[in-house]
This record gives sequence, structure tokens and C-alpha cells, in this order.
Amino acid sequence: MNKNIIWIVLIIIALLGLIFFLVNNKEVNPQLLAEDWIVNNSSTYIFDGSNLTFLTINEGKFYFSFESSHGGYGNRSEEMVTQVITTHIIEIAVENNKVVSAITDGRYDEINKESIVPVFEDETLSIFFLNIASEQEELTKVERTVSVVSGESFPQLAIKELLKGPSAEESENGIFSMINPGTILYSLTLKDGVATVDFNQKLQENTAGSATVMAIRNQIEETLLQFEYIEEVIISIDGETEEILQP
Repeated sequence: MNKNIIWIVLIIIALLGLIFFLVNNKEVNPQLLAEDWIVNNSSTYIFDGSNLTFLTINEGKFYFSFESSHGGYGNRSEEMVTQVITTHIIEIAVENNKVVSAITDGRYDEINKESIVPVFEDETLSIFFLNIASEQEELTKVERTVSVVSGESFPQLAIKELLKGPSAEESENGIFSMINPGTILYSLTLKDGVATVDFNQKLQENTAGSATVMAIRNQIEETLLQFEYIEEVIISIDGETEEILQP
């Protein structure tokens, strides 16, 4: 009888060990694991995040975007924060079914809950204008140094710099923009590697000719495609993508 009990106990232990092994070694979808981690562990997202969307995979890292209703990072319940819709990009690295790195906007470490660079540190972005070279208009890149003070994503900041137009010195050197002064960025959303950027009607005011329309599109698209997590750009005006920017 005692031998039978011992055998039963040994079998139960073996079964429990097998179950433990199978549970801890089963294949886990790393993208779903990353998404679940953000929802349950990212303090920036938990505080006021919404609209979490997958963007792309690059060099084994998963990129997601989400919106916050306030600026800043982490748990801001004891801080004075600005109420502004802010798009964030979060980069997740997964190894052996575990999230080992989670960085928001290249600035905030969600695992250690700390800024990895000062919030007010300057960042250099590429902005695309036009230049008169050999009597032809060519797309040309200039750089802008910006400070992130409200938690805005780099794509948003880049478009805002684009809408400001060339500096006085750049204009003197033949650099110009086909985008109308007074053009306003309404929104910029990211999903599955696609950036949808919405402007007011000023963007297409007096845009006669296919060359003008193409130049406007090229300026916006190239400025956004500098970011590795953006693969395609959709331009809209007042939410409409059809019948806009017609030559």
C-alpha cells in the first residue's frame, strides 16, 4: 500500500513538472506580449493613454503609438500638466518571452520609470523644403533643433517646423516652401506604419499645377518618412483624403 502511495506521489510530481515546463516554454506571440505589457505596465499609458496601435517591427523591436490627454511621461498625478492630446511612440524589446526594454519617445524608460535624457534636451530633426538649383526646383533637407517640453512626438514637431517655413537666411539662399503660410496641423495619427496627417483648407489654397501639388506632398512625406517607424504617409484636409490637392 505504501509503495502504491509513493508511486502515485511520484507520478503527480512528474505531471506537475511537465505542466510547469510546458507552460513556461510555450510559444508566445511577442507582439501580443508587448501590447499587453504596455496596457498593464507602462505608467505613461496607464495614466491617461488610449488608442494603442501597432506600428511596425524594426530590428526585432516592436513600435506602438498611443495618445495621452496630457503632456509629459509616467504617473503625473502629482504634477502640474498641460491638457493637450499628445501622440507617443513606444519601442518595446522582447527576449525569452519577457519585455526587457520599453522606451517612450526615445526619452522615458517605462521599466525603470525614469527619463533617460533630460525632458528639455534638444533634438535635431530633418525638414524638407525646396531649393532653386540649375533653374529647377529640388527637394532639399535642412535641420531644425527642437526642445520637447509637452511630450509631443517627434513626427508632430517635425511637421510643425515644416509649417513655419524656411528661416530668413535660408530664404536668401534660395530655399523656399510650397506650403501656404497659415496652414495648420489638425492631427497626426500613426497606425501599422502609416502616418495620417490632417491639415486645414489653407494647405490647398491656390495650388494650381501638378508640380505645385507634387512639391507639397513631397515636402510633407519626406519630412515624416525620416522616422523608421513610418512607412507610408496619408495626407488629409479637414478629414478628407479624396479630391484634395488637385492640380
